[in-house]
Amino acid sequence: MASASDSVTTSGRVRPSGTGIVLGGDRSTYRRVAQRHSRHVWFLKYGLPLAALSVLGLYGAAVMKTTGWGAGIAELTMPQIIPENLTMDNPHYEGFNKDGGKYWVKAETAQQDLKNLSLIKLNGITGELTDAKKLKTTLTATRGTYDNKASGLELYDSIDIAGDAGMKAHLTRASVNTKENIITSDEPVLVMMTAGTINANQMTVRQKTREYTFVDNVRTYLKARTTAETAAAPRDKSRQTFGNADAPVDITSNRLDINDTSKVAIFTGTVRAVQGGATLTSPELEVSYDGAATPAAGDTDSGGKVKRIVAKAPVVLTQPTGETVTSKGAEFDAQSQKAVLDGDVVMTQLPDKRATGDRADIDQAANTVLLTGNVVVTQGINELRGRRLFFDRATTKMQLSSPGGSNAGGRITARFQQTAAAGQTAKPASAAEDAKGQGITMGATFKTDPSAPVNVEADRLDVDDAAKQALFTGNVRAVQGEFVIRGAELTALYSGSAGLTGSGTDAAKAGAAKLTQIKVRKNVEVTSREGQTAKGDWADFDTAKNMATLGGNVVLTQGKNIVRGTRLVIDMTTGESTIQTETTAADSVPMISSSDGTGTGQIIKSARPSATFYPGEIKSQQNKIAPPKAGSGWQARTAP
Repeated sequence: MASASDSVTTSGRVRPSGTGIVLGGDRSTYRRVAQRHSRHVWFLKYGLPLAALSVLGLYGAAVMKTTGWGAGIAELTMPQIIPENLTMDNPHYEGFNKDGGKYWVKAETAQQDLKNLSLIKLNGITGELTDAKKLKTTLTATRGTYDNKASGLELYDSIDIAGDAGMKAHLTRASVNTKENIITSDEPVLVMMTAGTINANQMTVRQKTREYTFVDNVRTYLKARTTAETAAAPRDKSRQTFGNADAPVDITSNRLDINDTSKVAIFTGTVRAVQGGATLTSPELEVSYDGAATPAAGDTDSGGKVKRIVAKAPVVLTQPTGETVTSKGAEFDAQSQKAVLDGDVVMTQLPDKRATGDRADIDQAANTVLLTGNVVVTQGINELRGRRLFFDRATTKMQLSSPGGSNAGGRITARFQQTAAAGQTAKPASAAEDAKGQGITMGATFKTDPSAPVNVEADRLDVDDAAKQALFTGNVRAVQGEFVIRGAELTALYSGSAGLTGSGTDAAKAGAAKLTQIKVRKNVEVTSREGQTAKGDWADFDTAKNMATLGGNVVLTQGKNIVRGTRLVIDMTTGESTIQTETTAADSVPMISSSDGTGTGQIIKSARPSATFYPGEIKSQQNKIAPPKAGSGWQARTAP
């Protein structure tokens, strides 16, 4: 048997210690001897000491138990391996995007999720996203989680995002796709850009394409333009309405899509925009702008100034003056301060003034309105019709025409209501009394209803609402009942308001236009219901008295009968008319009534006037009308 100090070689033989002798025998015999030798050696070397320690341990425990020490020692437990105990300090994650950008995320502490090894909980988060153009976006959050496999970062509580593009955002929750540079949030957000601010309940930001989407209860504030030009020469704020670049805009919508590459912002879903007291509503509003809403590094213009606003049907624009405009579409040029409203345009002004047309061009800088197409302006029963209406709000001047129009051969028409005022005398003084008993008095052939509306046709109408004057030109024809007057020019003086005034309150105070006096010039002709015609160089109509006066070279005809003079006075209430001369008493001779019934023409002359009568014609006309006061058709009168 080998001694305890022998070692086993790699060949399996046992070499006795201190001898050079190797025991003989076969290999199996050597193996059995070596195994027994090894067990003996392990027991001698380790077994005895461990047995001794065990005996001592049992003895010590018995002694401590007997002495009372065992109960005072706490039981020791092994620590559990759980995520809360695997905390990393100051972890750092970074990577690269597909387009060559990069990102990094840091945290004060991080905890590994043992159930999902790619998910890490972060606290005290800071990060930075850099796109291929070196445009950086930084973010901070109280806490969040990072999915290393999906390159997704979920942020919670007091999230702040800021970028070189000038955008800043405050959120309560956000999801960040670090590889795609996409930030989303389904909780309320506040975004601040160089062009203004945006509040919404949901947000998606695509940094690569510079696209921004805001959804649900979107409220947008666009800043006013601030340039050296506007600072040096500011516009008149009282004349600003909607669509100008010098005033801020508040817009509410259901959704907002911004493409900062194409410089377009589209508001959709019950859009309401307010600017300078004016309010615009539309289902969709497209805003084009210059510069950049979120300027990138190197952008020279970072203003994001509004350039053009396009509204889709139906459009409703309410001006600060109280005027309301509706149309199928609208386009506002913020830089030139011009607006175009197209399709079924209706302009309404309190209390009951209304203008309609196919298209309205509004120049806010010049404070003018051009209405074209089938133009109709109404206020109560008053009405204007034409094809082109131009109104200057600053001067309160208006022009109505029908160039190339098919209505009435390119003519314009007007209608004025002549309702008598309360307490006004219905019957004015007679023509004979007004003429002081001089001249030739005719029968009641020029009679008309003083409360009937006055209808006017002309080639053009020019209105000066400040002077309360309307000028009709171009073959003018005015009709009241069966009383017709023609001339080259007709000037109507009126009370109230006829133009599209700049204030609905002022229009309400002024009331509808009501004619007070009519002046006709150049080639004047008046026709009665019985065909009696009076011509002169001029004519004046007093609507309060319902009296008409013709002057100049006056010629009064009825059939073949002719009377000439210098002045014809017509009482349109009674129909009675008197022709006069402006000669002295010495030049006057009695005028003789022609009523012999011979049917032959008889000329009666004086220095002035003169008359040619055909008695047969006179009797024929008398049978058609009520007999005159003196019992004859035409009578001669002299001063008493």
